[in-house]
Amino acid sequence: MPETVSGESSANVPAFGNQEESHRVLLVADELFRGSDLAEELRSHLESTKGLEIHVISTATAHSAVDQELGDIDGPKAEAGERLDHILKELEDQGFAASGVVGDPDPKVAVGDGLVDFDADEIIVVSHVDSEREHAEKDLWGRIKDDFHPPVTQLKVGHPDSAGSAAAVEAVEHAPAHEKTEDELINETRNFPPLRRLDVAGILVGFIGTVALGMIAVAAGTDDGGELSGSAAIILMIAIGAFLVNVANIIGLLFFESVRYTGIWQKFFARVSIGFTAVGLAVSLLLWLA
Repeated sequence: MPETVSGESSANVPAFGNQEESHRVLLVADELFRGSDLAEELRSHLESTKGLEIHVISTATAHSAVDQELGDIDGPKAEAGERLDHILKELEDQGFAASGVVGDPDPKVAVGDGLVDFDADEIIVVSHVDSEREHAEKDLWGRIKDDFHPPVTQLKVGHPDSAGSAAAVEAVEHAPAHEKTEDELINETRNFPPLRRLDVAGILVGFIGTVALGMIAVAAGTDDGGELSGSAAIILMIAIGAFLVNVANIIGLLFFESVRYTGIWQKFFARVSIGFTAVGLAVSLLLWLA
């Protein structure tokens, strides 16, 4: 039997869905699995699977961090389509009616996208065991168990064997349904997303540094002939570059927060903003004082 890790007690937790009428399951998978294992998991906590609706999202997850971050998913997208056909066949063999689509490379984003169109009573995510984890699955359980409010289950499987057969479920994790927290309700009403320390540092350094660069450029002034001196021109170009980099940082911050992106590019712009502004200030001061 697979190892099971349960979340907190489900006492005083709101019930989702009406099992007497239907139970809607959003199934997000980036690997093949045995339909019998899923059927056993569902039957372990449902009195009846009659009226069960399953919507499958097969994620186009890349097999390398570079491809995942650069969005190079043409190959994984084709794999996801083949996986989707296989999963739907597995579910059909177990007597379940299901629909499905190919979805976002990030399983967490795929869950969020799926909930927009499919009002699920339960979320099940099929991912890899830790030793075979893909880059997009990093801290996946931590990223999904608190962010979504229906009950969430994660089934961990290995890669298919040499014959292409799906591996058995090796571990199961459960998190109960929960209401929105006070912080979530506050964040929903914000006109600006919550900021991390690095975000605040990037914005402050960028703003103060750009203003300082502009002042240094003005102070460098023109030469005796009334023309812009060479050093002043370089300082002015650095100031313009810093302004553009810092605007890009703020736009990138707003965009990534709006789509709840948590990859390497999340911190990239803030680091570039701080680094470019700091180096620009040092170079500009040297040119001005030389």
